[in-house]
Amino acid sequence: MPHRYNIYLPYKLFNCYCCCFLLLLNACQLSNSKKDADTSAQQQPPVSVTNRTLNVHDYQAIGDGISDDTKQIQAAINDALSGDTVLIPSGKYKVKTLVLRSNIHIRSIGLLRQYLPADTQLFSLEKQNSSNPLFFGRDVHHITLDFRAETRNEAIYVYRSSNITVKNSMMTGSSKKRSFPGMLFYDCKGIEVSGSVVRNYGTARESAIYYQPGTAIRLLSCSNVLIAQNRLSENGENGVFLHGSSDATISDNHILNNGMSAIQIGFGNTGIEKNFTIVNNVMDHNAADAIDINNRSAQPPLAIHCLIKGNRSSNNGYVKGTPTPDGSGIATLINISKVAVVNNRSTSSNRPALYFEKCDEIAAEGNRSDNKIEIVDAFNDIKLLDNQFDALTALSNVKGKKLLLRQNILRTLLLPNGIHIDSLLLYDNQVKKATLNFNMAGNIVLENNTIQNDTPRDALLIVNVNSATIKKNHISSTRSYGVNIRKTAKRVVVTENDIQAANACIFDEGAADLKIYKNKLTSLPGAQTSRTLVSLNPNNLQLKNNTHKAGKSDNSIRLEGTGTAIISNEKIISGYPDYGKVVIQED
Repeated sequence: MPHRYNIYLPYKLFNCYCCCFLLLLNACQLSNSKKDADTSAQQQPPVSVTNRTLNVHDYQAIGDGISDDTKQIQAAINDALSGDTVLIPSGKYKVKTLVLRSNIHIRSIGLLRQYLPADTQLFSLEKQNSSNPLFFGRDVHHITLDFRAETRNEAIYVYRSSNITVKNSMMTGSSKKRSFPGMLFYDCKGIEVSGSVVRNYGTARESAIYYQPGTAIRLLSCSNVLIAQNRLSENGENGVFLHGSSDATISDNHILNNGMSAIQIGFGNTGIEKNFTIVNNVMDHNAADAIDINNRSAQPPLAIHCLIKGNRSSNNGYVKGTPTPDGSGIATLINISKVAVVNNRSTSSNRPALYFEKCDEIAAEGNRSDNKIEIVDAFNDIKLLDNQFDALTALSNVKGKKLLLRQNILRTLLLPNGIHIDSLLLYDNQVKKATLNFNMAGNIVLENNTIQNDTPRDALLIVNVNSATIKKNHISSTRSYGVNIRKTAKRVVVTENDIQAANACIFDEGAADLKIYKNKLTSLPGAQTSRTLVSLNPNNLQLKNNTHKAGKSDNSIRLEGTGTAIISNEKIISGYPDYGKVVIQED
């Protein structure tokens, strides 16, 4: 059984390895022959007038899978002129490391099978790149690679280079060890990986707690990146991992069965991470999140200008059916800002579809998921527009400025006592199984929502708010109160709603200056009482232009205890009012 290598658990506390300081490839790590080839690689080759194709068979490469063809293929690379292509025909080529040269392209129809006499190097925090990748490039530029390979270490390691294209390639790694990534790009600009398959870099994850390293595509301190139309599967860790990078597009990939997140973006301490586009990817059966953008920092949320759009995901966050600590269906976003999450789909994932922690400005629109949205810690401005999801959950430490929900379909909101949201705004939403508890510091507005409740709990419970406006909603509560307002609630206005409820449409515990105007109140049959409004010790309660339809033999309006109420133009269709000892004033 291979040694279990636990890099960072719990995963949400991971701070991305300290990646970039450990990746300089020293000359002492290279063999003498590789040093010579590397020296040649630094020299700009003369320009080829005709952009020739050099066949490695002309350099005595055999391709029988037995003979070592490293020197022969390298000789062709070294002999090429700028703009030439080195062709590796059909066959199986036993190779160690090939050193790239600027403006020299490689096309391999045959299979490159990496051979290492002493395959002892393993990925670790101290050693994040091998000494013997299949292709190595340093300070190289304008190279296109198109190849098939089975490798023991990285298929590609390119450092301090630019305009490197990998297309239509197939790479298979070692699934028996703590693996280096399939492709490693460090301090590079202009990287494109497209139409390729990268698989089996790292041991498959067998435990919900532990995993081993091995990522398909790993980019550190890179910019101007395109990762498109690839299949990245069965790797020990991530499909795509970026750290300290910017201006990256990840699109139309199928990323599946990896040991951690499909896509992860990590952060350094320079604040350069920005301009990410993650669109139209399919991500399924990964053991952690679909997308993890994780800025664990004491600094304020970083504006990264990121678009997450049109992605599809399913069954993330499990190992052989056992939940892992992670597994967001659409994205986990931590300590970032300026992110748009648009038209994504997620099913059957372990944890929330969207997880927001310490975020500043986030907009999520048109997303569909069978899981919830979860908000943790502080936030500035979160907009949820036209989404379908199970629930919105806030943790007890939430403190935010503005949370807007408009035209969403969800089961309920789960808001714990004691949170602080300056403005909680709900417009035009459909809440199917509402038991909404508002016991918080801040102001709430509920307008034009359809709120349904078939539980024994109240549809709306307003305990403690700075102000609340409940306007033009359709509220149905078949087993309990429609709206329950405690005396600790401040500045509550209930106006122009259509409320149908058992026992009472509105129950008031004596909230000061409660205003109830122009509502249509209908008591549903089947409960112990059939009332439209009950107020206990009303405290300057104001009723105006409401319509009441209660049980014929029960009170419509029932005022209990003592107090004062202002009542004007109430329309009683059925039932009868009982004001008890409350002092009634007419407006």
